[in-house]
Amino acid sequence: MNLTYKNSAYSHAMQFESVYDYSDQYKVKGNPTVWKYMNIDKFNSLLKDKALFFAKPSAFIDPLEGSYSNWDIEQLDDYFEKPFLPSREEMRKIQDFAAISCWHINDYESAGMWDLYLGGKDGVSIKTDYSSLVNSITDIRYRVFTGKLQYIDFRKEMTSKNIYDTLFYKRKSFTHENELRLMIIASRYDEYYLIRKFERERLPYYEWDKKMEEIEEQSYEFSHEKGNLVSCDLNKLIQGIYVSPRSSSEVVKQVKEMVSKYKLSPEKVIQSDLYNDFIY
Repeated sequence: MNLTYKNSAYSHAMQFESVYDYSDQYKVKGNPTVWKYMNIDKFNSLLKDKALFFAKPSAFIDPLEGSYSNWDIEQLDDYFEKPFLPSREEMRKIQDFAAISCWHINDYESAGMWDLYLGGKDGVSIKTDYSSLVNSITDIRYRVFTGKLQYIDFRKEMTSKNIYDTLFYKRKSFTHENELRLMIIASRYDEYYLIRKFERERLPYYEWDKKMEEIEEQSYEFSHEKGNLVSCDLNKLIQGIYVSPRSSSEVVKQVKEMVSKYKLSPEKVIQSDLYNDFIY
């Protein structure tokens, strides 16, 4: 991230947090089943690091992701609003203080997602639910913002004037992803959680502010150029590990060995039967 934009990013992050806390848009109803599709190398990294990789928005393929819509631009006042509109380049530099983890909402595994993320190659899909996913995050540096993506017509509908809020909108062409998005932003930590943690640890009250300042500074330290590892409890996170329906029994064996190596139950590993003929 470019620290020249640190103050701007902080200001937009504060604005987003205030919107998030009072908007029904981000409320996830019920406790939906969610999936994460990945290749074998990424799965091994998840187990080894005990952390989910959150990608910077600049790493996404869709060029319109995280931008204002055409409708937004057309509604701005030419004299009082448009001159102060941040450029696309400035928006991207501010958004690089955030990182995102994408999950697919579905009661069942998806043939389309297997093809989209693996293209017929070997891989796995982590099955969990919304509550388990959120509660599995153990990284105290960040508050995790969650929400279902809003799929809109960028020519006729609005996104948001907040730079981070725009990251929860995509074009209708991507509705097949049915995405649940988790987002972290540098400087945004869960103050209520930290207070409870300090109380449990009997940290003196007069040290709380200093400790929170240290955690805030650490939140700017992303582990990768294109994103950040966010620590999690794998036992809380993983309910099932589905091996690609196109993978061989040898790959299933390999995945079970990997899981056992990192002290997880191999019984969670399931060979997908998506393409099995089971009628008669």
